[in-house]
Amino acid sequence: MRWTKGAKQGTVIAGGNGMGAGANQIVSPMGLSVDRH
Repeated sequence: MRWTKGAKQGTVIAGGNGMGAGANQIVSPMGLSVDRH
């Protein structure tokens, strides 16, 4: 989830699309790397 300062709701930025090998899916992650952009 991504939360902007003072927000009451967040935005899903990883997962949320079920398991699979698609660009918008995660399967058995061992780690995630997130940058500002």
